Amino acid sequence: MKNMTMKKLLTTIIILSLINSINGQCYSAGQNLPNSGFIVQTSGYADLDKIVFQEINQLQQFFGVKIDFFYLLETYNANAMYDRRCNYNCNGSIFLGIKMLYSQLQKEHGIECVRAILAHEFGHCVQFLMNWNEFGKRPELHADYMAGYYTGKMYNYSEEQVISLFKEFYSMGDYNYWSTEHHGTAIERKCAFEEGYYFAKEYNSTVQLANSYGIQYVAANNPCAVRKYKAAVQQYQNEIQRRTIQLEKDIKENNIGSIKFKAKDSKKYKVVTINGYGQQVVYPLNQSYIGNNNKGQRVMFPAINEVTINPISANTQIPYSVYKTNWFFGDVLMFQFSSKICRNSTINILFDKRSYSIGNICK
Repeated sequence: MKNMTMKKLLTTIIILSLINSINGQCYSAGQNLPNSGFIVQTSGYADLDKIVFQEINQLQQFFGVKIDFFYLLETYNANAMYDRRCNYNCNGSIFLGIKMLYSQLQKEHGIECVRAILAHEFGHCVQFLMNWNEFGKRPELHADYMAGYYTGKMYNYSEEQVISLFKEFYSMGDYNYWSTEHHGTAIERKCAFEEGYYFAKEYNSTVQLANSYGIQYVAANNPCAVRKYKAAVQQYQNEIQRRTIQLEKDIKENNIGSIKFKAKDSKKYKVVTINGYGQQVVYPLNQSYIGNNNKGQRVMFPAINEVTINPISANTQIPYSVYKTNWFFGDVLMFQFSSKICRNSTINILFDKRSYSIGNICK
């Protein structure tokens, strides 16, 4: 593979893209993405495609998301990217550039680098599910952190391979401090990946906890080798335990209420809140979605226009945010709401794209 010239590789891909063009709701082979490149169906090598697709499937299972995957014949620089749009019932699209792929495979540990780069893009998908719309280095460093965490959880690499990965993220740093495209300096990117990697190796944590700690890490602008995981994890778990005990006590004493959100039109919405156990939860309205059923299996849920959240401890105050999903702008915040819940009472919130009303508020 390494003996094949870039020119021959790109020629092969262009021919294959013309032969295999297909139609899609959003993206399809042969399609031009302005300022990015042309979508193609294959890397040109069946064995390489198999490795990449297996990694994509593994990443989807690890992060609990579903994405559309495409190869991209870049117009300019080598690139990989995540886009919030997708064809059908998924959490976005990920593009792996052919130039990016080919340049990585020239390295001694190229396939490991490709896996880490794909994991970085999945980190952006996780941010999308959190409604994190920020641009700049913080989400990029968080994606590096999650890539490191995934790598540490899924692979037992040799020290040589790990050092190669650290160097790879170091090499992707930049010093365009005032640009919205700034991804972090070389040392910042290396550190973020390294922190996520060692967090996975040093503590038996979940993806959700790693994601939470990764946010704290980039927000605090922490340098390398400042890993106080056990204290942070213990504090987090103590808070979850406290919330769990309180909620179970309120349920036993019937000191609970609920809240109902209902969309009056057919537009797509998301209700984002914190559940009784301190975890962020997203409820889609008027759009089908992938989630876990009561058996813990990943299934497709049909679109609904209302959701009732319960049980909620009475006399507690929990924030809710309602977003309208726009195919061009992504999730746009419509309004935020926070109120106490009355015992044996339901707060009703009705809304459409223009207005909203709240009834049965606990005084």
